[in-house]
Amino acid sequence: MPNRSSLDQELASLRGLIADMANRVDEQFADAMNALLQGNVELAEQVVAGDDAIDALELRIDEQCERILALHAPVAVDLRMLIMAVKINTDFERIGDQCRNLSRNARHLVDAPGLLNQTRLPKMADMSRTMLREAEMAFLEEDRLKARKVIARDLQVNRLHEETFNTLVGMCEDGHEQAEVIAHLLTVSKSLERISDHAKNVAQSVVFMVEGRDLRHRGLQDGEDPSTNFPSLDEPSTGEFTQKT
Repeated sequence: MPNRSSLDQELASLRGLIADMANRVDEQFADAMNALLQGNVELAEQVVAGDDAIDALELRIDEQCERILALHAPVAVDLRMLIMAVKINTDFERIGDQCRNLSRNARHLVDAPGLLNQTRLPKMADMSRTMLREAEMAFLEEDRLKARKVIARDLQVNRLHEETFNTLVGMCEDGHEQAEVIAHLLTVSKSLERISDHAKNVAQSVVFMVEGRDLRHRGLQDGEDPSTNFPSLDEPSTGEFTQKT
C-alpha cells in the first residue's frame, strides 16, 4: 500500500507540473502581447502553435491527479489540494487559449499600433500579467493573503475593460475610419478581461485549498479587501511589454 511519503512526493511532483504550466502560460502571454504591440505576425504565429504544448500539459496534469486519487484516496487537506489542482490546471489552460486568441488579432493590427496605444489595453495587459504571476505564487506558497490581492485586482481590470470598451465604441460612433481594427481591439480587451477572470479563479481555488472557504459568487468581505493599497489606475503602463514605435 502506498505510504505517506509516497503521497507527499506525488503531490510535490504535481505542484511542479502546475508551476511549469503557469510559467509556460506566462511566456505565451508575454509573447502574445509583444506580438500585438510590435506588429510581429511571426511571433503571434509561434504563440498559436505553442498552444498545443499547453493542451498536452493539461492532460498530463489531469492524469497525475487521477493517479494520486486512485492510489492514495487522499482526505481532508490533501483532497482539497487535489480537487483545486484540477480546477487550477483548467484555468491556466484557458488562459493559454486566450493568449492564442490575442495572437490571432496581431495580423489585423500591424498597421495600427498608434490606435492600440490610445486605449488602456497596455495597462490591462500589465495588470492581468501581474495577477497571473501572483496567482501562481499564491498557489505554490499556499498564501491566502496573496490570493486575496489577486481577487481584488480583478475589479480594477474590469474597470479598465469597461473604459476601453466605451472608448472604442465611441470611436465607432464618431465614424472612425479604422472600424475593423477597432473590432479587433474590442476582442483583445475581452481576452485580457478573461485572463484576469481565470487568474482570479486560481486565487479563489487557493483560498479554498488553504482555508476550506469558498469565495465564488461572493465578494471579499470587510477587512479582506486589500485593493486600497493598489496603485491608481491613472498611473501609466509599466512598459513591461515592448511597444512598437
